[in-house]
Amino acid sequence: MAVFRDLPSIINDSGATNNRVGPYGETHVIPVSAGHQGVADEGAHFVAINPTAGTGIIGHAAPTTFDEAKPFLLLYNSNTSKRVFLNSIHLVKSVVEVGSTRVQWNFSTDVGNRYSSAGTGLTINNTSSVSTVVSGVNAYAGAVVGTAVTSSRRLLGNYVVKGANVGVVWDVEEFIFGVPAGATTSAVEPTSGATRFTTYLPPVVLGPLHTFAAVQWAASQSTGPTYEIVVSFSVR
Repeated sequence: MAVFRDLPSIINDSGATNNRVGPYGETHVIPVSAGHQGVADEGAHFVAINPTAGTGIIGHAAPTTFDEAKPFLLLYNSNTSKRVFLNSIHLVKSVVEVGSTRVQWNFSTDVGNRYSSAGTGLTINNTSSVSTVVSGVNAYAGAVVGTAVTSSRRLLGNYVVKGANVGVVWDVEEFIFGVPAGATTSAVEPTSGATRFTTYLPPVVLGPLHTFAAVQWAASQSTGPTYEIVVSFSVR
């Protein structure tokens, strides 16, 4: 019996047997670990990060309202058969926006490629050091210009990460997808006064040729925030 670590060729639904199997022929079993080690081992786990370590990416000039044409983060799944499973978005504030209160994020999915222009292309790396598999995902952050939403756009929720107070350098805003019990936690770092905001969200599956967009906005801010970014996702 052959043993494979890398993903085999995809199997269409019409090729499935009576047993319940996944799109690559694997049988469905109860996982023994809640981590992503198995997906990483087959070369299907990736991170999208800043092109330059330690250098943040600034967002739009003053997003004080929810504007879907001005996402801070945009992912486009250019694969024609594989889906993208979001794991987490990790943001570290390296330059504080001016005058912001009630920092909010809204997430959405849509059909087609909603990237128009601008922003900074993120570097996408496979987290398996022995895999040569590429993600097929295009990722942009910063002052990204998006195209108009379609009738298929799905809003996934608006999430407040900080209320009345202006943020500080090294604040961490972290979104974890697919956690069974949703909750929001925060903790203050004693040496810097920075705060870690961790928000748990439902799972998000991005279909082939679909876009995921994250819009940051805050009342009263007069400049956009600057973040270092790590987006964790799987492609299968």
